[in-house]
Amino acid sequence: MKKIFFTLFALTALLSAACTKILEEQPRAQMTPEFFSTEQGIKSGLTAVYSQLRWMYGPAGMMYMTVCGTDEATYGDNKDGYGEQLDAYNITSGNSGLTTVWNNTFPAINTCSGIIEEASEAGVDAALVAEAKFFRAFNYFLLVQTFGDVPLDLGSGELKFNTTPSRFSTRNKTEDVYTKAIFPDLQAAVEGLPETPREVTATNKIAARHFLAKAYLTYAWWLERNGKTDPAGKTPAQYYQLAYDVALEAIKNPTPFALQPTFYDVNVATNDYNKEILLSADHTASSYLYDESSSGSGGSGPHSDLKANRSNFVMLMDFELSIVVPMSNAKGDADSVKDGSTVTQNNRFIYRQAVQSLGRPWRLIAPTHEVFTKTFPAADRENDSRFDGTFATVFRANYQSRAGYDGKALKGMNKIDVKDGDTVFYFPPTDDTKSSLTAISNGSYHYYSDKPYAAWTPSLITRHNFPSVWKFGPNRDNKTPNSNPPMNDASTRPFPIAKLSETYLIAAEAAVKGAATQAGYSARELVNVLRARAGKWKWSNSGNAAKTDDKSQEMLSATPAEITIDYILMERSRELYAENLRWYDLTRTGKLEDYAKEYTICENRSAEAVKHTRSIEKKHYLRPVPGSQFDNMDNTDKEKEAYQNTGY
Repeated sequence: MKKIFFTLFALTALLSAACTKILEEQPRAQMTPEFFSTEQGIKSGLTAVYSQLRWMYGPAGMMYMTVCGTDEATYGDNKDGYGEQLDAYNITSGNSGLTTVWNNTFPAINTCSGIIEEASEAGVDAALVAEAKFFRAFNYFLLVQTFGDVPLDLGSGELKFNTTPSRFSTRNKTEDVYTKAIFPDLQAAVEGLPETPREVTATNKIAARHFLAKAYLTYAWWLERNGKTDPAGKTPAQYYQLAYDVALEAIKNPTPFALQPTFYDVNVATNDYNKEILLSADHTASSYLYDESSSGSGGSGPHSDLKANRSNFVMLMDFELSIVVPMSNAKGDADSVKDGSTVTQNNRFIYRQAVQSLGRPWRLIAPTHEVFTKTFPAADRENDSRFDGTFATVFRANYQSRAGYDGKALKGMNKIDVKDGDTVFYFPPTDDTKSSLTAISNGSYHYYSDKPYAAWTPSLITRHNFPSVWKFGPNRDNKTPNSNPPMNDASTRPFPIAKLSETYLIAAEAAVKGAATQAGYSARELVNVLRARAGKWKWSNSGNAAKTDDKSQEMLSATPAEITIDYILMERSRELYAENLRWYDLTRTGKLEDYAKEYTICENRSAEAVKHTRSIEKKHYLRPVPGSQFDNMDNTDKEKEAYQNTGY
C-alpha cells in the first residue's frame, strides 16, 4: 500500500510511493459537477478532503481548542491571546482560532457531496463513494460536537453539492444533523468501505465503525443531558446499545488493524503508520511543497504553515536556557555560564535536535500539576508504561555531538563534567526528592540538586519548566544537534485521529451507560485489555534503555471492580493524552466543570503552586460560531442573532 500525501492545491493527483518526481497537477479554483464525473476527478476530490484534515490535526489551533482549558493542560509561558482566552473560558466569536473547525469542514463536506452526487456518471468503484460519505459524516460530526446546530444546506438544498456561493444560511437542529447526515453516511460507509484501506492512510471499514459507534455514543449522551426527543423515536438507552454493538464489531473483527504489543510501540516515531492507527492526518518529509510547510516552520517560505504539524512544538518546554541557567548558580559555582544572557554556542548543554525527545520548544501549552498527581499518579508509574510513553521527563546533554564542537568539556552542577548522554535535569515522580537534595533558587528558577543535574519536583512545575509531550516528537533524517532547518521544522509524522485502543474505550463507556454486554466484553474486561497492555514494557524513555518488565498482572489487580464514567475518562486521558480529544470527552459526558474548573501550576519564577479557577458555564459546552461567518451572511440582524449559540 501507498501513503496518501497532500498538496496546497484544492485538487491534485496522488503521489506514488515509488515515484521520485512530483506528479503533474491541475490546480482548480472551482469544482464543477463535470469534474466529478471521472475517476481521476473523484480521487483528486478525495485527496483534497484528506488534505483538509491537516488544518485541524497537528496545528496549534486545534490543540488549544481541545487540550488547553481542560484538566490535561493550561497555557504555557509563550502563550498567545487565543490560548489564554480558551483557558479562561473567556472566548468570544471574534476569536479567529474558532475558524479552525468551522472554515475547514464545510469545503470538505461540499466536495464529498459533489462526489456522492456525480460518481454514478463515472462508473467508479462504489468504495470511493463510501469514502466520500465517511468524510461528509466525519466533518459534520466534528462540527456538531463543536458548535451544536449547523447547516445541512450550503446553498443548493440539504446535503446537496453547491457550486454557487450563498450568502444566506440556516442552522439545522443537532438531532437532524445526526439522523439525516451523520448516521446514514456512516452506516453507508460501514457497508461500502473495504476492511483493508486502498492506501495506508485512507479510511476503511473499521474506522467507519469506530466513528459510527462514537457518534451513537455522543448522541445518546446529548439526548440524555438535554432532555431531547429523537426524531427516529429511539431512546438514549437504545443509542448506547448501538454504540456498544458497533464498537464491539470493530473490536472482534479488526483485521487488518490490531492493538500494538506495548504502549511504546503505539507512539514511537520509528513505528508510524502502525496497525493500531485507524485514521491519521498524513505528512511527508519528501518536499516542503507537498507537506504544505516551510523550512523552520516559521511562516516564511512558500506557505503560511497553517497546515504544518506543530504538535511536536506546542507542549515542549525550553530545555535550552532553563537548563543552562541553573548550572551557573548551583552552590555559587560559575564554571560554565554566568547568567541567561551569556549563553553562547560554546556553553550550552542541550541543543535543538530533530529527535523525538527534543525539537523546537514553543511552550504554548503546559500540563497542569493534576496531570502528575491524578491522571498519572507517581505510585502507578512503575507499573503503567503510559506515562513514560507519553512524556519526556529526562533531558540529556548533546553538546558534544553538535557541528563545530570545540572539544572543551562543560561542567554541570557541583563542578562535575557533563558528557553526551548525561542527564542535565529531570522531573522526578514525587516531591520526596527534596529530602535527599538541596533546594536552590537563583531568582529565576527553583529546583533541587546535590548532583551533576537539576531536579524539578512535581510541585515546582511551571508554565516554563514541565515534562514535555514525547509522543509527538519529530523523527528526521538530519538529526545533528543545532542543524538548521530540520531541528526547527514541523513534524513530518502523521498525527493520529482515531486509534483502535479508543474503540475499546467507546464500547466500555457505552457499557457503563447501560448497554447489554457480551460475555468477555464487559466494561471492566474491555478496559483491562488496555491496562494489561500498559503493563508490558519494551523501552524506558526516562532510563533511555530497554526495559522488558511485565507488570500486566499488577495493572489488572489495580483495576476497580466497578468501572464508572469517571474511571473511563481517566483511562481515556492516560491512553490518548493531548490527542485533540479531551474537551470533547468532557463536554460529551457533562463533566467539563468537574474536571476543568480548577487546576494548579507554578507561575514563572515562582516556587509556589497556585490554584486557578476557571469560570465555566453551560454555554461553554459549545463554541461560539465565528464572527467571520456573520460577515459573509445576508441574513437579517435578528436572524444573525438567533444563528449564534446562546450566551455568546
